[in-house]
Amino acid sequence: MKYRTKSAGGHASAPKPHTPVGVLADVCCMVENHPFKAHLTKPVAEMFDTLGRHSSFLYRMIFSNLWCFSGILDSICKKGGGELNALMRTTVAFTQMKGSDASNVIPPEASMVSNIRLNPEDTMDGALAYLRETAGNPDVEITKIQGMDPSPISETDCPAWDKVASAVASTWKGCLVSPYLMVQCSDSRHYGRISNHVYRFSAMDLTAEERGTIHGNNERVRVETIHRAVEFYIRLMRQC
Repeated sequence: MKYRTKSAGGHASAPKPHTPVGVLADVCCMVENHPFKAHLTKPVAEMFDTLGRHSSFLYRMIFSNLWCFSGILDSICKKGGGELNALMRTTVAFTQMKGSDASNVIPPEASMVSNIRLNPEDTMDGALAYLRETAGNPDVEITKIQGMDPSPISETDCPAWDKVASAVASTWKGCLVSPYLMVQCSDSRHYGRISNHVYRFSAMDLTAEERGTIHGNNERVRVETIHRAVEFYIRLMRQC
């Protein structure tokens, strides 16, 4: 999404109470402090049910009684952010801001950009309406840059899922196989219109350090991780 506001510009020696950059900063804080509504989708519920059985006592209690502890889980997600929060709601990450080219000039126009990752229960139009309402400032224009609605959720109670699960279990011995909601965008979205068996899965057991390098400096994976990924795909193709 792009957020834009304008002003008369001018010299920075006698500014009004809020410059365009300040107005956008306020909108940024409003959106960050009022996250989207949480949704417990089918793959996430199945993941909680599977992994929750092997979690600490506290999380076992929460995941096995979400009808009672959904509010607690929502608070944990809001406070901690990260992957757990991304599994539960549409997320907004502000990534770019532009104002004046000179330090002593109030910009006649300022803009900022946020990256939106839609929960399967939300849509682009719905997200845009929510952001405009949350921003609460008619002087800030909020528009879509590009994007698409969430991909359909593939079923897991079927032979196709069983093949993927079997290949995973055979490649990473002793691991827990569970459904998951992939919050990244992949090319698999183009196949959702022709099949209900599109599984977004990265066959790499990355460490926390390796995950932290994605799109960053010195992005890398271990050689043995690549070997294991090849083993997985060979096992999967042999079942087809």
